[in-house]
Amino acid sequence: MSRHFQDRARGQNKRARTRGVLIDSGLEIFGQKGIINSRLDDITKFAGMSNATFYNHFKDKDDLVSAVATSIALELVAAVEEQVVDIKDPAIRLVVSTNTVMRTALQHERWSYVLATAFFLVPEGLIDVGGYLKNNVDRGMAQGVFNTASDEFQLNQLASVFISGLRGLKKDNLSIIDRTSENLLRLLGVTPAKASTILDEAKAFYH
Repeated sequence: MSRHFQDRARGQNKRARTRGVLIDSGLEIFGQKGIINSRLDDITKFAGMSNATFYNHFKDKDDLVSAVATSIALELVAAVEEQVVDIKDPAIRLVVSTNTVMRTALQHERWSYVLATAFFLVPEGLIDVGGYLKNNVDRGMAQGVFNTASDEFQLNQLASVFISGLRGLKKDNLSIIDRTSENLLRLLGVTPAKASTILDEAKAFYH
């Protein structure tokens, strides 16, 4: 089991540390049994805590799902911001951001599955991750790099491509990452030849 969020809470007060244990436990059980099939008793037993303790931190399982997804999202957004801070070109920013999110999620067992599944159950919990798409689309539109509408329908299409990429992500099939970035660019009106060039140029910014 990963102790990622417990470790993040180390040195904080008891409430924060307990919350970290519950988030890690929820992440593990959701990954093992699926979010819908996971029961509260499964999570609290795994955490070594009572249901009463759980309810001191979360309203119900859905609240925990949202907290788990949001916690992962914040970690991914922080990783993205560090990677793209010096990148001006919005198309390259989009590719590097997508690559960073997917590769970071891949380093942590369960993250990709939970994010992709939680998107359809509690999408408000993923607003920070989805925000990287809108931010880069708006930049690209303003600079004339992308030729598309920046409306809810378009953003939903982009989000669907991104989530599909997360769902198909595996360590033995990293081509999914480039395919996801390429499909995002194509939806934004970038030609196949230009998309291929952007993917190559983006590699210079990977760390």
